[in-house]
Amino acid sequence: MLLIGVTVCLSAAFYLAERRSIHEQADAERRAILQNLVHIAQESFLTSDDLLMIKYTGWLQKWNPALVSASVVGTQGEVIAHSEPSRIGKPARQDEDASRTEVLVLTEPVKIGAHWLATASVGFSERYYDELVRARLRDLQKRVGGITLLALLIGIAVSFGVALSWTRPIGRLSEAAAQIGRGRYDLELDALKNRRDELGFLSRAFRKMADELRQLEIMKEDFVSAVTHELRSPLGAIESYLNLIGVEMQEEIPASVWQTYLDRLRANTQRLTRFVNDLLDVAAIERGKITLEPQSLSVGILAQDVLALFGPKLQEKKITGQVRVGVQLPPVFADPEKIRQVIVNLVSNALKFTPEGGRIEISAETLPQKKALRLSVRDTGIGISDEDQQKIFYKFEQVKSARSSVKGPKGTGLGLSICRALVELHGGTIGVESRPGEGSVFFFTLPIHQEAAHEPVAHSLH
Repeated sequence: MLLIGVTVCLSAAFYLAERRSIHEQADAERRAILQNLVHIAQESFLTSDDLLMIKYTGWLQKWNPALVSASVVGTQGEVIAHSEPSRIGKPARQDEDASRTEVLVLTEPVKIGAHWLATASVGFSERYYDELVRARLRDLQKRVGGITLLALLIGIAVSFGVALSWTRPIGRLSEAAAQIGRGRYDLELDALKNRRDELGFLSRAFRKMADELRQLEIMKEDFVSAVTHELRSPLGAIESYLNLIGVEMQEEIPASVWQTYLDRLRANTQRLTRFVNDLLDVAAIERGKITLEPQSLSVGILAQDVLALFGPKLQEKKITGQVRVGVQLPPVFADPEKIRQVIVNLVSNALKFTPEGGRIEISAETLPQKKALRLSVRDTGIGISDEDQQKIFYKFEQVKSARSSVKGPKGTGLGLSICRALVELHGGTIGVESRPGEGSVFFFTLPIHQEAAHEPVAHSLH
């Protein structure tokens, strides 16, 4: 409709302009005839050749069908030249043509210099000119109508083509949305990926969304698998030991065997507790329900305690563990339990991805410019690609390249997300530096306890 409206408006404007031009052209033609008669009269007076003037006025009516009369009248009122030769030399009847309603009379003085010698007059048939103008307008209407129709046809064809170029891709995007809703993420949108308009941008956004949903589906499957494993394994072990206890209660069981059963029950119970606590921590973080109890804290001593906790596991995998902390390290202002949880998660991850014979090192240093302390956990594991480094601190994200190299449960992908949240709650930052095959360095910063910063605590932990 907009196209039709614009085309009609342009055509109407063009028609009105041409119509005005036709009327102006008709007036100009009549004015030119009068001017020519004046010029011929001036030349006749200059050459004293009245015959030239008389012949010209006679020819005018033959040359111009619209001309009713043409005359040159002297200053004394006598007719010097006339389209009707019988009236030459007689007194002029000036009102005769003017009184006729269908005749338009134009007059102009004939002068040479400042001398008024005569008056030239021409009378035109209004009916003839009206017919001439109407004929020209009819021709104009035909041309404008044809051009308008052609423009409309071309416009409709172009609009139809443009509409198809948009409706078909929109239909494909609609099908892609339905396909995503059915859980199918392999979209066939290759024909749209090179477009530079809004549809191309939208198709690329659809593909990105589908890829992210596919990754989310994989994470969900991994999470369900991890949850199943984390719940089933300890629960199965607890059930097995309880069954053993039930059977062997009738017999004389040595105290050492009872202690072994109890230790294993306790270990599996603790495993379940840690897993459930992780889920509860994530839920609490998302609701903003985590509360801190900060105090002056020696990070070096805390790091040594955490590494000692992993002593048996380090020996089992033949991995060397070290804590390297400067002797002038100031305390930080933080919640000890929350920072312990962060260090435990980082060391646990390093242990998981470091092969036998590797090394894990915990170090700390001050950052004077930021008035903060930086603690790092370095390993000689498989490393992390740049792409994975951008995502591993989000919930349920895990290093894809490491999934096949990890024995046992793959984990839930919650640990680093919890670490990031806890560090940021303390006003610090967390990050990673790594290259595939060259190990990783996970680090985080904590604000230095300003009141105790001038009283450095001496450490010698190696």
